Order: sequence, then structure tokens, then C-alpha cells
Amino acid sequence: MATTQPPSKNRLRTNSKSRTHALAQHFGYDGLINSNNELSLTKRYLNSQQLQYQCEQSNIETIFKLTYDECNNETTTEPDPDWLVRFIKMAKQVYSSSMQRLWAQILKQELTHPGTTSLRALTILISMTHKEALLFQRIMSVSCQINNNKDRKIITSIKTTKKVIYFWTKNNSYPIEYHQYALPYSSIIILMDLGLILKTEFESSKINPRQNIQLYFQSISYTLNSYNKNTSFTYYRISPIGQELASLIDYNSNNKYQDYLLNTLASVFTITT
Repeated sequence: MATTQPPSKNRLRTNSKSRTHALAQHFGYDGLINSNNELSLTKRYLNSQQLQYQCEQSNIETIFKLTYDECNNETTTEPDPDWLVRFIKMAKQVYSSSMQRLWAQILKQELTHPGTTSLRALTILISMTHKEALLFQRIMSVSCQINNNKDRKIITSIKTTKKVIYFWTKNNSYPIEYHQYALPYSSIIILMDLGLILKTEFESSKINPRQNIQLYFQSISYTLNSYNKNTSFTYYRISPIGQELASLIDYNSNNKYQDYLLNTLASVFTITT
């Protein structure tokens, strides 16, 4: 997260003047608010810089300590010096305790499995707010993998064509209603703008009813068999950068969505586990 957090006591509800004063004081920018402040502008500047450097020092020390605590004497290699310098520069700006734990996990993974997290992924991560990180966790809780493809997908609909009589067919579409699970379409747009979801909605090829499909969702494998040959999925795909970050974050099981997805799939497929 790229912005400093004020002390926890300032998170209590209070009036706007008190809030502004507390924030200015925390960052060392209250020189003009305090009428009895006798420090010169130069000294006030040096004071605010010292406060900033102290916060940054605390941030990076915390992340290294969290990394150290997570290590179990695994075999490591020397990290890429350019990656490490950029990592430290960005990690100094991480103030949220939950995000610090994530950055510690990234550092440990880089030490034990070099090249796991790219600098581009770090750049996107440092630009994310805590709210956006939580949103990405919710999106990942409704994502799945199909067959041997490791790319995570967000299924948006199931399409099928049924032959009613020999010269007329009926097209059916079963949209996936994500807004029921606190994931409105605007959530998808936010993550697209961050580069975590590709901006194109894809459609699978027609599914052969004689061929089983493996759907992997929340560590469970489901075997799907289509009722007819004119069935396909539409979906959004997690971007390569999103895939990197997805391997680092923890997200809770979404049992309600799981039941909903399976019920929707059962309209078109037979499902076995």
C-alpha cells in the first residue's frame, strides 16, 4: 500500500479539525497550525523528513523480521541485486500490517525460488490500496481452472444451442450473477485497470460431449460432461501479473458461490467429483 497510515487512535470518529490537526502532527506538517511553534521552516522540514525516514525504516525492518520468522533454514541463493534494491525501495512504502506480511512472503519466495515475482508485479502491488487487495482476494475466490490450463478464469456465462426440431434451434445463455456475492461488474473494471484481469472477454471452443472437462475450483476437481455439442463458456482471464500475485495471496473459500456455480453448471452438464 503506497500511503502512510496514521496512528490507530486517529481511526476513531472525530471532527474534521481534530482529524486534520492529528494527521498534520503525525507527519510533521503542523507548523502553521500550531501558532506557538517557534521552529523555523527549515527545522520543520528536517523534522518531517526525519519522521518519514523513521517510518520507512520501521516498515522495512518489520518486513525483514516477518521474512526471517517465516524462514525454516531452506536452501537459498543470492537474490538479484537490482530486484532486491527495487524491492527495498518499494517495501519502505508499505505501512499496512497485512500488506507487510504479503511483502515478507514475496521476499522469502524470491530467496528460495528466484524469479517468482517480477518487478512489474511489485510495481502494481505497491500501487494497490488495501481495499483493492481485498477485492482481488474476493475475485480469486470465484476463479477456477479448466483442464490442464493453469490460467485462472472467471466464468461469466454458459452458452448452449439446443435443436428443437430439425430446422429450428433454441439458444440459451446462463449468465453468472457475481453481484450476488459482493462483486459488481465495477469490481472487474477496477482490476482490469490495475492489469490483474485481461480486458477481453473470451469464449471457449465448442465442447465435445464425448470428452470430459475437468473443472478445478477451491481445491476440488469436478468432471463435467455436456448434454450436447453446442456448448461453450465465456470468461475473463486473470492476467500473467495477476497469476503471479494470486500465487502469493490467501483467500477464503466461497461456499455459497460454489453451490450457485454448480447449480448453474448442472443446467448444461452432468457433474461428478
